[in-house]
Amino acid sequence: PEFDPVGPLCQYSPGVTLPDTSLNGITGSWDPPVVNTSDPGTFIYTFTPDPDQCSIEMTMDIIILPEVTPEFDPIGSLCLNSTPPPLPGTSLNGINGTWDPPVIITTTEGTFEFTFTPDDGQCSVAITIEVEISDEIIPEFNPIGPFCQNLPAPDLPSVSENGLTGTWVPSFIDTSVPGTFTFTFTPDPDQCGVVTQIDISIVNEITPEYNQIGPLCQYSEPPDLPDVSNNGIQGTWVPLNIDT
Repeated sequence: PEFDPVGPLCQYSPGVTLPDTSLNGITGSWDPPVVNTSDPGTFIYTFTPDPDQCSIEMTMDIIILPEVTPEFDPIGSLCLNSTPPPLPGTSLNGINGTWDPPVIITTTEGTFEFTFTPDDGQCSVAITIEVEISDEIIPEFNPIGPFCQNLPAPDLPSVSENGLTGTWVPSFIDTSVPGTFTFTFTPDPDQCGVVTQIDISIVNEITPEYNQIGPLCQYSEPPDLPDVSNNGIQGTWVPLNIDT
């Protein structure tokens, strides 16, 4: 008896009914009668011709290939309105296929499902992955300044109050010139942080102003030196008192 080859077949694919007549006209029966695809491996099927045909028994090896699950590196979480990566057309273990939806859109916050359907003839199953789109985070900082002209200023914080790391432009506070200046904080990648600007004021130097004291007479009772200037500057004197 002669037969076209059967298989290889994919695991869990529909079972095949073996032909009861060979290509060269021999009728008979098979043991087992149907190809079972539930288990991977190589299985022997025996064809026994009906009597009085001068034909011999024959066997056929049929291979059942194991079902393969496509594998992918995790995708995301991605930041809202960021540029998403393309969905790969081939899995890490070599399965080709297509995605539904075909692309990742980051304009809406949430968790979204993407289904990969393998191309035919690969003994592979469809899988679904989830991709999270995370909301943008605005870096938060305690108020900085104002600072007095020509006095030392602290370093700008490299980490926001809500945990975002990043860099500043300008990178430090220059107090040599009075005015209000804008500083831009750019979060490091993969934090869903947005670029934030803050204004820092450098206040002009103020000269304390006082009413004239004296002249005073020797041995007279001097007034106390004022601890607040006419224009509102608090401070201390050296010497502390007027000695007449």
